[in-house]
Amino acid sequence: MIKERYDDKYFDSMWDHKVVDYDHNQFPWYNRILSVVQEVKPSCKSLGILHESFDRNEIVPLRKKVEQFVRTKEFSGWVDDYLHHIIRDSMSDYMIQSTPTLNFVLPDQQKHGSLLTFHTGHLTAYNNGMNTIWTPVSSAYSTNSMQVVSWEDSKKLTNDFVDQKLSMAEMQRRCTELSYPVEIRPGHAWLFNQGHWHGNVNNTTGVTRIGLDIRAMSKGTDYGYRKPGSYFRFPGDTVEVPKVDTDRRWIVFNDPAGDYIGTMPFYIARSFIENYADQLGIKPVGWHNEYTMTDWNPHLEFFMNETEVQGIALLSMHGLSSPINRRMELFESCVDKDIHILFCDENFLLDSREGLSYIKKCLEFSSQ
Repeated sequence: MIKERYDDKYFDSMWDHKVVDYDHNQFPWYNRILSVVQEVKPSCKSLGILHESFDRNEIVPLRKKVEQFVRTKEFSGWVDDYLHHIIRDSMSDYMIQSTPTLNFVLPDQQKHGSLLTFHTGHLTAYNNGMNTIWTPVSSAYSTNSMQVVSWEDSKKLTNDFVDQKLSMAEMQRRCTELSYPVEIRPGHAWLFNQGHWHGNVNNTTGVTRIGLDIRAMSKGTDYGYRKPGSYFRFPGDTVEVPKVDTDRRWIVFNDPAGDYIGTMPFYIARSFIENYADQLGIKPVGWHNEYTMTDWNPHLEFFMNETEVQGIALLSMHGLSSPINRRMELFESCVDKDIHILFCDENFLLDSREGLSYIKKCLEFSSQ
């Protein structure tokens, strides 16, 4: 399965270790990220010496703080403009990673358990058609930078990894021997696809590096775990927590019959929905599961038509076992009956007919 993804038909020189320029004055990522860091600790004067202001156990909370900023409408607009600036007409119809990834590479990170080991996108649930723009927010060089392996060497490494069932320590050693650091400064970005082995070695520079990963998915991609409306958003959209009417009569409803949650125990998925609803102030009157071995959602339809439920919290718009046309039929019926539907994974509330077109757009983005 992994080897099949290295068919050369997926190779695109646009995403083969290509370094591109961008207008650093138009996209001052360093200053934007530093401003959020300084909200936490004003004494931090430089991202390169961030490790002098923050203890190791403060880095994850800091990263979460920065990612809250990354999800704002303002930042999402910058990302939209940035992707258009970088890829221009190379992708005509695409979605953008909803929350760009921020990696903090502190000195001696391997000792502290925060080393990002070598990997490919294929091994972390990304598929061909999902391409990455890696942008160092601060200077990247030597051992604090991303280390990359060529396309041909990556194919051979993957074959050995699978055929010989190699340990991660052995892969780290082999990749280190074959890789080289991406040495670029702010004003440059590195473009790569999901087949390239890449990762970090122990940072011995004494300088912290922060990298910004933004992925774009082209239409027709087999998205797998990285779903439209959830992991990916459309340009111009912002993934924000919706405002719900907590005075409505809500139920929690889970559908374990489809492929979305696989063999995950019912209670785990239900707990996620309940926790999300609780964060929004929803007090459900009950919770229910769809019947297994069905693919038309008869149990969900019962609560829509035969009760006075006013709101239904679902795991995901992708999480029902029924096909897309049946799902849209059920969602349209809810809108007609003024039943609000909360899709927890997508942070989306369906409460009007306008929302139906958005859901259909997400469900059909890669189905053709």
